[in-house]
Amino acid sequence: MPSIAEIANDYAAMLAAGEALAAARKYWAEDIVCLAPDEQPSSQPVLATGKAAALARLALWLEGNATAEVLIDGPFITGDQFALFIDMEITRRATGAREPFSEIATYTVRAGAIVEERFFYG
Repeated sequence: MPSIAEIANDYAAMLAAGEALAAARKYWAEDIVCLAPDEQPSSQPVLATGKAAALARLALWLEGNATAEVLIDGPFITGDQFALFIDMEITRRATGAREPFSEIATYTVRAGAIVEERFFYG
């Protein structure tokens, strides 16, 4: 089983390479819980429970937004958790508006899989 540092580093590298769906498929637990802030400017669900629902939520976000210039600081690891500071330029597909987007993402790992993902937006 990979260590939390190995999971965190590989997951961060995959996100930076634009492979968010592949990273999710590889590391998310079947019972993952994904949480985002209440005040989202989209129809994306705030809470997704289970891998299928979380993958659908991620796919919805990727469908609505094109990402560019993804910069990741971290991972920052403590115990069974790691955090990433993520900065990117996104283009809202519905409007064509391009804007900076920043978030902090925290992850909890158990038995070699990510069981919780939580976002904080800036």
